[in-house]
Amino acid sequence: EEGVMGLWKGVGPTVGRATILAAVELATYDEVKGRLLTTQYFEEGFVCTTVTSIISGFCCTVASSPLDVVKSRMMGQRPPVVLPPDGSGRSVVVEGGQLYRGMMDCLVKSIRNEGISSLYNGFWPNVGRVVPHVVIAFTVMENLKLHFG
Repeated sequence: EEGVMGLWKGVGPTVGRATILAAVELATYDEVKGRLLTTQYFEEGFVCTTVTSIISGFCCTVASSPLDVVKSRMMGQRPPVVLPPDGSGRSVVVEGGQLYRGMMDCLVKSIRNEGISSLYNGFWPNVGRVVPHVVIAFTVMENLKLHFG
């Protein structure tokens, strides 16, 4: 129905989200771990890695939730429909379910119509998805560094 280009629907928001997620994940992990290790409460090991990963995962969710909402809204809209030429020889474009022209349009309309908090719809389920992923990823990474240098 959408053709080959439908395979790339939502790629812009997805790439933007992945970029922000990776940047925040790595930066917060290193910064938080460094700060925790300077305290008397933490030393290198599983507990420090887990606490640091949880904080990093939470920060990732805060940073990426607006892009998750925009991405979902962009991918969920239907493309405009082009009807065959009418009697005048011109094609007619029917907007259909297309509400947004792009990511920024979606972001602005969401904030204007629903408020800034709308960008955090589904925040806690995202935390439940992102934090375990980050904990597992950094626990594996730290163990690989420990055993293989």
